[in-house]
Amino acid sequence: MSRRGAWLLGVGIVAVLLLAVGIGIGLWRSSSSPATAEDTATAYLRALESRDANGLDSTGPDISDEARAAFSGATGYITDGAVGDVDQRGDTATVDVSFQLDGETRSATLTLTLTDGGWRIDSSGLGTLTVVPDTGAFVSVGDAVVAADDGIPLLPARYPLLAAPDDLVDGTASVAVLPGEYVDADLDVELRDAATGAAQAALDEHLETCTAKGGEQPDGCGIRIPWGTEFREVSDVSYRIETLPSLVLSGTGFTAGGGVLVATITGTGQDGAARTTTYRTESWMVRGDVRFSETAIALTVW
Repeated sequence: MSRRGAWLLGVGIVAVLLLAVGIGIGLWRSSSSPATAEDTATAYLRALESRDANGLDSTGPDISDEARAAFSGATGYITDGAVGDVDQRGDTATVDVSFQLDGETRSATLTLTLTDGGWRIDSSGLGTLTVVPDTGAFVSVGDAVVAADDGIPLLPARYPLLAAPDDLVDGTASVAVLPGEYVDADLDVELRDAATGAAQAALDEHLETCTAKGGEQPDGCGIRIPWGTEFREVSDVSYRIETLPSLVLSGTGFTAGGGVLVATITGTGQDGAARTTTYRTESWMVRGDVRFSETAIALTVW
């Protein structure tokens, strides 16, 4: 090859290399362009469709652990998400979106703000659900157990509701939560047979503590012994339970009756002499309130 031919070949190779570098830089700039408000709204919809709560972290809504757990147990998810009109004004934007849920076309408007990390969707990407059970203080929403009467922000989906604790109370419902909406859901709750057994066990334990050996009539135990008319001073009280009161639940309260209790009192009589007297009641009775925690039943005895 002549010297001129070699020189022309070298020039050609350099030109090809420069062209390749230019194309690469162009592609890099194109692929690294910041996401638009529309891009972020689209990513939000796709993550919801794929049931990927973690995938939503890059789009902006602040998702609690409760909301993630609830979403994982949802019974219906959005499909066919689409982005509509985008209205951008400076560092804020609103994006209209539509999607299918429960076979119906739904729509919402998302509000986004431009930050150093890109466009972020605010709380408009979540709905707020408040469940009001007629009995109990906790409910299951999807796979999360939450306090009743407290609004919980949730991702758009259909959620099963279950009274808690579900081994003691029975109540189910289903509710759809949509972006930017507030939903109140009433939950009818019935007591299971196991609730009476658990409450009776809790009451028995309480009354056995009440009747431990001592010198006072304990509060909240239904024990009323008329020793004041016969004793000037009491030094010891010994109880013997013959029959524990039988409990009946009624909504948020209970009554328990039919108990038989024997109490032996030792002390000083009104005449100043040592005295021991045994009292027996066949109408030992208590009442109180009932409340449910996330996993158990608790009693407050009057």
